[in-house]
Amino acid sequence: MIDFNTFCTLYEDAKACDSEVKYVTERRWEDWMNEFSDSDEIADVLRSIYTMTHGGFAAIARQYKNMRQMCELLDIPYSTAQKWSVGQQKPAAYLLMLMVYATVNYDKTQK
Repeated sequence: MIDFNTFCTLYEDAKACDSEVKYVTERRWEDWMNEFSDSDEIADVLRSIYTMTHGGFAAIARQYKNMRQMCELLDIPYSTAQKWSVGQQKPAAYLLMLMVYATVNYDKTQK
């Protein structure tokens, strides 16, 4: 699990970077990386953060089996998520960031 302060730094770095490859490959070793078993796993986490940060709600929703599962896990009203998915409304920037954080830290074996 990536702590929130570290995640915020990673998230802001991803927002500022114009290339996924650059974002992933130019990272230096950081303490949060110690919990992962190999560099491929670290690269996958960084790619996920970058993709969701730049892809917005649609990219976050794709990380789950379906939108209903995402709504249940993140405690988002399904009708709200539907409005976001069709562009009728947009989630606030801080909500997108929190959704990315929760998704990155979600135990993928539960999917």
